[in-house]
Amino acid sequence: MTTTINLTLPTTVYSAYTDAAVELNQRFGNLKPPLDPKTLIAFALARNDCADVCAQFDFALRIASAEATRLPNPVLK
Repeated sequence: MTTTINLTLPTTVYSAYTDAAVELNQRFGNLKPPLDPKTLIAFALARNDCADVCAQFDFALRIASAEATRLPNPVLK
């Protein structure tokens, strides 16, 4: 099963995937079809499971909110 989504990305983010696609296509030669930025973005999104997504957003939301002061430091146990 697949789902189609439309994303608006900052130009700098899309450029990073464009540059990566160019570099990978040069590195691996005649890929058929050649890699494109959308393929790399889809691959990057597809590798996350529920726990990964929750962890990323939990961390980002804690930093963006007042809870940043209560973030656990894994180094200081």
